Amino acid sequence: MTSLSIDNVVNVSVASSNIGVSAYNTSNLAIITGEAVTQAVQNITFSGVAASGAFVLQFGLLTTASIAWNATISTIQSDINALSGLESVVVSGSIASKNLTLTQPGNLGKIPLAIVPTNTLATSGSVAITVTPINTSIGWSGQALGYAIYNSPTQVGLDFGTSSRTFQMANDIFGQQPNILAGSGQLIAILSNVSQQTLTLSGIPASGAFELEYNGNTTTSLSYNSTVSQIQAALQLLPGLAGVQVIGGLPGELLTIIFNGVYGIALPITVPTNTLATSAPAAITITVASLVVGESYGEVISRTQGVVQYFGVMPTETLAVIGQTDMLAEASIILPLNLIGFFVSYDSADLLPGGMISLLATGSFHNTRGLYYGDSSLVGINAVLYMAAYAGLALSVNFNGSNTTTTMHLKTLLGIEPDPTMTQTILNLAKIAGADCYVSIQGDPCVFISGANKFFDQVYNQEWFVGSLKVAAFNYLAQSATKVPQTERGMDGLKGSQRIVCDQAVTNQYAAPGTWTSSTTFGNQTLFYQNISQFGYYIYSQPISQQQATARAGRIAPLIQIALKEAGAIQSANIIVYINN
Repeated sequence: MTSLSIDNVVNVSVASSNIGVSAYNTSNLAIITGEAVTQAVQNITFSGVAASGAFVLQFGLLTTASIAWNATISTIQSDINALSGLESVVVSGSIASKNLTLTQPGNLGKIPLAIVPTNTLATSGSVAITVTPINTSIGWSGQALGYAIYNSPTQVGLDFGTSSRTFQMANDIFGQQPNILAGSGQLIAILSNVSQQTLTLSGIPASGAFELEYNGNTTTSLSYNSTVSQIQAALQLLPGLAGVQVIGGLPGELLTIIFNGVYGIALPITVPTNTLATSAPAAITITVASLVVGESYGEVISRTQGVVQYFGVMPTETLAVIGQTDMLAEASIILPLNLIGFFVSYDSADLLPGGMISLLATGSFHNTRGLYYGDSSLVGINAVLYMAAYAGLALSVNFNGSNTTTTMHLKTLLGIEPDPTMTQTILNLAKIAGADCYVSIQGDPCVFISGANKFFDQVYNQEWFVGSLKVAAFNYLAQSATKVPQTERGMDGLKGSQRIVCDQAVTNQYAAPGTWTSSTTFGNQTLFYQNISQFGYYIYSQPISQQQATARAGRIAPLIQIALKEAGAIQSANIIVYINN
């Protein structure tokens, strides 16, 4: 007789443990940029001039309505925009010119290569016309994600162009030794949503001219037959619009203006002069509408939290562009987060009491770092590059190593010249305001940090420590194959996960054994002082037996308290010399 398995009645299995979550990468650095990226472009060519028939375009599984041989550009664009994922494609050219160009802003990703499942186009001589789509640019490497990840500046140059601020900043980030790669970090370029406005014409221009105005500045007169490139060039000559992009065209009765490089909400374009007319002739009206509203720096951070993980974040603009309101809004947003923000100013007024950098210190926004570099030339590009180099070196720490924590004070930045405007008077203001500067001390270029808004390494180390404790506790709870019992043994395991982090803090020299000087203590006072003096930290939890019934019923662990003795750093010295004759 065969003895059957008890599994026929009772089947017991142990649940697989959760893989847990990865630790915060404390070297991931994000640049929030409103600069233009490589656009996705698809050309559709026709082998002859159409006089009859129609055709259909298919993008992936999505198909347009039938497009007639004489369809206007606006009609063709509407047909394509009706397809999911192609709502922002702009069409230029014409069927009559034997070429259509489909353009999609690079942050929205590539345009699927079209096929032509239906085509009855023919010339006036009834010769069949072939329609050939081809992608000439697939867009930037981040495609529709809204961000791209880089391990060198090379791809940044391909995505943004080598004259862009984003590329120049990437060069200085990776140019530091060490840089974010030392901590296994990556550079993340995050695209802010820049303003977009449309200009819709009531007819196809055949005569006349018009002007466009932005912020009180007016373009030269633009003719009825101006190309989109000529309109874009005229706008780019206006102050603040050097990066603006224009797509569409006057024959298509639609222009889309993308305000790349304009921070936040762009001012409205106006049309102060307009004599455009159709061939009828009939006067043409130009209607301006806002398509996309530009984001503030803080809004981008709020939108991207949870989308991509970064530890440091900075803009491509100086505080002169961002302004006090948005700076303080950003500082408030990241204050409770495991993030460090960077801002730079070239205006010494920001160092005065009530100035923007001063407000960071007085508001205890320690994890938003105010940097100062007084060179205002070229709209503060050298100040921005100082900020990039600073962040590239500052976030280079590998916290999992031994004796790896560092300080930014008196460090040299490769490729950055000391602030040419620095004086002792300005440095004194920076010391009070808590601004981190780049100075020359007897010919030695170095970062100077006063500590008025805490020293950078204090903030960086603490953010790493807090984040690591969170991850360690979560993973201990999530990775248990069964459960963590609500007993002192269970609490010992949970505290053990925190102890590993504390030990690493001592190993990397963020913390060290020493004398506790604060009046705050908890737990057994004798053990408290002994642990601080011997190990550099003390971990205590309320006994399970003293826990409130409601907390116990809710399966909440007793409060764990950790005391950590920071190792600090020696950054200056006083010396007394006694000389005896």
